[in-house]
Amino acid sequence: MSAFLAIVASVVWGSADFGGGIFSKRIAAIRVVAISQFGALLAMSVVFGAQLLLSGAPTGTTWLWGAAAGAANAMALCSLYAGLSVGTMGVVSPIASLGAVVPVTIGLLTGDTLGVVVGIGLFLAMAGAVLAAGPEFTGDVSRLPVLLAVCAALGFGASLYFLHAASAGGVIPALWMMRVASVVELVVIWRLWPGLANGGKSRRRDLPLLLVVGCGDLAANGLFGLASKDGEVSLISVLGSLYPIATLLLARFVLHERMRPVQAAGVAVALLGVVLVVS
Repeated sequence: MSAFLAIVASVVWGSADFGGGIFSKRIAAIRVVAISQFGALLAMSVVFGAQLLLSGAPTGTTWLWGAAAGAANAMALCSLYAGLSVGTMGVVSPIASLGAVVPVTIGLLTGDTLGVVVGIGLFLAMAGAVLAAGPEFTGDVSRLPVLLAVCAALGFGASLYFLHAASAGGVIPALWMMRVASVVELVVIWRLWPGLANGGKSRRRDLPLLLVVGCGDLAANGLFGLASKDGEVSLISVLGSLYPIATLLLARFVLHERMRPVQAAGVAVALLGVVLVVS
């Protein structure tokens, strides 16, 4: 069940990224992220408020882990968009998709055990996700976009592990605190570097759809949190990080974008990996 929830989380994440990517074509990326995250915070505040009335506030380190997850995720998003603005998608996106390496490493160091078949499956799934992101194997690559992509990968990976730790004390408070930290950090970054918001602005009719994007990301985080409560973080993190495949397939069948051979191979390799993991 945990593996299934993690796979569904990756599909929802990929769908939210697809929607966010469409908006980012005409709206400054930080506006898309900040508005969608704020909308998700409003929705999560209603759910969290209901829980407070019914069962009271959670105890333990849920608040701390949730805040760390939100801060890491916001940092990763800013690094990713900054990397894409100065580099090529074929360099930045594949590196950023390697974020699952972080929770896998931490999980194995803290007691997770994987069989040979599952280990091979996880490796294939992760490799497939990288290939689906469309890596470029030719051309000069400058250091800055690579550095930003590595920061994005570390941020995404750390966010997954922190969310896993926070969910042990309750998924709902973890998600609420994660959104609070993420929105606060994004607002601070926006205020300190207003130039990041240069470009297109959102229109009033965009707001409901941006809310859907933010709630999609929120739902994916919730599914991952539920999956990680009962599953090993190393396994769940890889399955939850297959979102580039969902984004790629939506772009192919909704926008009719051409799928490169390396991307098609990545989808096949990732699916083989998932079969090995869940078999």
